[in-house]
Amino acid sequence: MADFFKSAFGYLSNNSITQDNDFVGQYVELGNQKLRVKRVIAEGGFAFVFVAQDVSSGKEYALKRLLASDEEKRRSVMQEIALLSQKKLSGHPNIIEFISAASISKEESDHGQAEFLLLTELCTGGQLVDVLRARGCALPCNQVIQAFYQACSAVQHMHNQKPPIIHRDLKVENLLLSSKSVIKLCDFGSATTKVYKPDRDWSAMKRSLVEDEICNNTTPMYRAPEMLDLYQNFTINEQSDIWALGCILFLMCFNEHPFEDSAKLRIINGNYTIPPTDTEYTVLHDLICKICFKPITD
Repeated sequence: MADFFKSAFGYLSNNSITQDNDFVGQYVELGNQKLRVKRVIAEGGFAFVFVAQDVSSGKEYALKRLLASDEEKRRSVMQEIALLSQKKLSGHPNIIEFISAASISKEESDHGQAEFLLLTELCTGGQLVDVLRARGCALPCNQVIQAFYQACSAVQHMHNQKPPIIHRDLKVENLLLSSKSVIKLCDFGSATTKVYKPDRDWSAMKRSLVEDEICNNTTPMYRAPEMLDLYQNFTINEQSDIWALGCILFLMCFNEHPFEDSAKLRIINGNYTIPPTDTEYTVLHDLICKICFKPITD
């Protein structure tokens, strides 16, 4: 697997974002480190990710710049920093390594938004999703097993915390590759320790509020059935991450998402189809069907 991912790196680096950004070229100080912002490598929503180089050592890092225009976004960013700064989480070999963070309030900034800087290790292999796109077809079975094992190891470490930490936004876009082709889980802005146990006493308002929170912190095609119909009164806990892992595994095997259209009824009914002609990934069929997409029973 290492040789394959290294060969894909040239494709990824040649397709990084190159448009101008006023943050590129600036110097920032985080703790005892002085860094020069070199280039943008990713963007989305209210965040940019840059390559930043330590002026003294020359070592490169990933510098995530996040802007929070409202309290909800600010809490999300603070949550990500709080989780990653726990060494018991960031110290896992398959979770992106936290280095440091800094922030300024919206009153201190010149754009009316709170601003956060999050410094982590730089995963030069890029996103797993880009590797899959560059390849144009599914990964060989042995590579799927290796990559999936590493992703599961990161999730298991989160779930073993007390209380369990639920990622809630597991998807191939949040799996990065280190320079040594190791899978690294990232983006903890949606993570939570909250467990919801809907019952007949829940009001329509309460269900609506929980539904809104789920919508704001998950990706539609990766949502578990219990998240889509709170009136079934199924517990919403760390098992939702297992469902999302099933989506990732399916995608790595068959180069398509099992619920590409995010159709609510298809997800609730577990209506997906493993290609009937598949012979390469038969060893993984039971894992997908009986573990990851196991029907809810309570």
